[in-house]
Amino acid sequence: MTMVSRVKHRLDFCPSILAFLFLFILPGMSLQPQQSQPPTSRVDPFYLNLFEEAKQVFNRGEFDEAFQDFKLAAFGFLDEPDLLGEAFVYLTVSAYNLKRTDQVEHYLKEISRFKLTTRIADSSLPEGLKEQFNRIQSAFKNAVRG
Repeated sequence: MTMVSRVKHRLDFCPSILAFLFLFILPGMSLQPQQSQPPTSRVDPFYLNLFEEAKQVFNRGEFDEAFQDFKLAAFGFLDEPDLLGEAFVYLTVSAYNLKRTDQVEHYLKEISRFKLTTRIADSSLPEGLKEQFNRIQSAFKNAVRG
């Protein structure tokens, strides 16, 4: 007797088990194939929330606080290049607004080192932010090559 036939044979004697399965277990199960999780699902929610808060602080013009929050959030994005690129853009622009040229150069080099330029160009960052970042990047072009 195969495993399937043994189970079927036992279920024939237990209609209450079948009723339990159909009423409680099966409705909660999804019959759709599992979909892959979006990249952000592997990121600790702490870093995602911090990143969102940092963007709000940045938009209020509080660049020093935003800079610190973006640095922490970027640490949590090391395995997620799309989010890391976005964080580096915010860090670069924040540093520029704070007149921290050494930090601007640092993050531009990091973008280059992690090969994030294409990801940044294709990102959903606000266009105004991308434009500001591109101006900064052009102004510091020589520093990145150094």
